[in-house]
This record gives sequence, C-alpha cells and structure tokens, in this order.
Amino acid sequence: MQIDMHYYGTYAMAASAGIPCKEAQIIAHAAQYVDDQDHEQFKAVRVVGGDTCEAVYGIATAHSPMDLNADAGLIHTLIKRIQRKPISDTKDDSRMVWVPFHFLPGGGNASYLERIICKTDSRIANEMISHHISLAGETFGLQLMGIAAHVYADTFSHFGFAGAESELNKVDINSINLDNRHSAQAIEKIWNLTEHIKTRIAGESTLGHGAVDTLPDTPFLKWEFTNASGEVDSRDNHALFLSACRRLHEHFTEFARAKGYGSASVKFDEIEPAVSTILRFEGDAEERTVRWMEAMGKGELGNHVQPCGHYDPMMWSDHLKAALDSRNATAIVNSDAYLFYAAADYHRHFVLKRLLPQHQVIVA
Repeated sequence: MQIDMHYYGTYAMAASAGIPCKEAQIIAHAAQYVDDQDHEQFKAVRVVGGDTCEAVYGIATAHSPMDLNADAGLIHTLIKRIQRKPISDTKDDSRMVWVPFHFLPGGGNASYLERIICKTDSRIANEMISHHISLAGETFGLQLMGIAAHVYADTFSHFGFAGAESELNKVDINSINLDNRHSAQAIEKIWNLTEHIKTRIAGESTLGHGAVDTLPDTPFLKWEFTNASGEVDSRDNHALFLSACRRLHEHFTEFARAKGYGSASVKFDEIEPAVSTILRFEGDAEERTVRWMEAMGKGELGNHVQPCGHYDPMMWSDHLKAALDSRNATAIVNSDAYLFYAAADYHRHFVLKRLLPQHQVIVA
C-alpha cells in the first residue's frame, strides 16, 4: 500500500473508530513512517567542547530492493534525509526488514518457502495486532499501533509474496492482465508501468512483489497474473482494500477500548460507502490523498473526524534532531521518533523471535 492508505486511510479508520484525532494522527504517522525509515542511525554532533553527546540509534523498517536511480519517480518517492547510516549492503536485510514490517508470513503446514509467504488477514497477523493492542498503555503504544496497522494492512496487498528471497516470488510478466472496465487513462498508466516492469525487472525479481512493482498497492485496480506455481492469481484490489479498512476499524475500536477513550465514534457500516468511493477512484497516490481529505472535510467519515495534517516525512526526525542538539534527555525520550524506534525494535524482536517461531517459521 502507499501513503494514501497507510497515512490518510489509517488516520480516517482510527479517528472514526473512536481514537482522538491527535492520537489517531500519531498512529497514522507511524504507519507511514514504516515506509520512510530506511536508515539505522540517527545522531547529533557527537562531541561538544570535548564532551560525548547523547545519540539515538534507530532501526530500519524499509529498504528498497531495487535500483531507485533507474526511475525514482515511478518506483518510490525519494525524500531528503539527514544524518543517516544506510543498511549495510552485506546484510541480509530482507529477513530483518521486509519480513517483519511488510510481508508478515502466513505460516501453515507446507514447505518452508510456502510458510513464509504473506497471507491476507492471517492468524499470525491477527495475533500480532492483538498482542500490540494489549500494550496500548506503554509509552510507545501509539507508535506500536501504527506499526501494527501498517504490517496488518499490507497483508491485504502483499499476500502471495514473501519478504525473503524466494523463487516463488517470480511472476510471468506477460501474463499480467487488467480489467477492461478501468478508464482508458488508468489503463494507459498501468500499461506504461507494466512495460517498465518488463524492461527493468523481466519477472525475475525474487524479493517481495518486486516482479509486479506497485500493482498490488493500487487500490482501484482489478487485475490478474500467473505466479511462479503456474496458477492464475486474480485480484480485486478495491475489495481487498475495503476489507482492510473494515478490519483496521475493528482493531482500532479495540485499541480505543483498551485505552479507555471516550471519544465519539462511528460504525464502519455507516462510512463504508464513502470509503468504497475513495478506494475506487482511479488516480495516483497524491490524487487519492485529496479524496481522503475531501471526505474528512465533508464529514463523510464521521462528523467528529477532522482532516488530518499533511504528512511530513521529516517532521519526527527534525524534532528528534532538535532534542539531541539541545541535549535534553526528557525531550529525546519523549519524541515521536525515539518512541517509534523503540516500538519498531520491540515489534521486530517480537515477530522474529517469539511470534513466528511459535508457528514453526524461523526467519532470523
């Protein structure tokens, strides 16, 4: 999924479910930040006047498996980041990053490669998010819920693919077909994308859904392809994303109850028509974002749901940097970026060392 869903959609579901708008925005920011946090270290000036300074070591939750320089505008939105240490090229970061944060394995009793494939709304995914809801009272509870929302939502778009290197991630590129009921403009854009895929990737990508690029992350798309097993995989992204919104709303309702919020809420059935209309809109991520904001402004997602602030990928990092520069320990540990790092570290350890092994899935 992309920013329209991970930030704006997540915020809308959280706020409509009874989480106060301020807290809902923190959850949504954390959900999107998972896609933007691609560096391991964040630090201020290490020495001032001969004194060693405070430093915060972050945790990477995203890393592109492709050469972004090939077509940065198409594959990923690059943002300027400050004082970062990229993931080591020698490190198998797919198992430490893609698996716990983007392609949560679905488990099962089949072969290992099949067990690590992501599955929609899996038992493992629900155990993960329920566990994180039980930690709602922790200082990093909001950030942890945002991470959980990202990982959980991705099971509705990343299913059928694995976060670790696997031959099962390969796709017959020539088998990709789009529903002819899409607008001519949308079809043209998508076909341009598939031509890009054929040229740059040729179906040989063995990591995640790289072989089909952003097709699974486009909410309005109805399409099909032949997977590595020779099976035709027909997908209605609109229906999948709508289900993701419903389930997120349910989990956010549980979180609001766990926190004891007394805020106004609205049942998903009441906002489903508006959500469905937003998801069906055939535009790019920026245009789809506008639809979410317009619906909030009109009260279509609940009269109490105020439009959220626009997402700034540098905001949390800037706040942390200022706290580090001032050497204010209280400000550092209370900053959203610091709490996000703490939540991400907890989530990764819980998923890789506790949750997955309980289901006979050993990844790292």
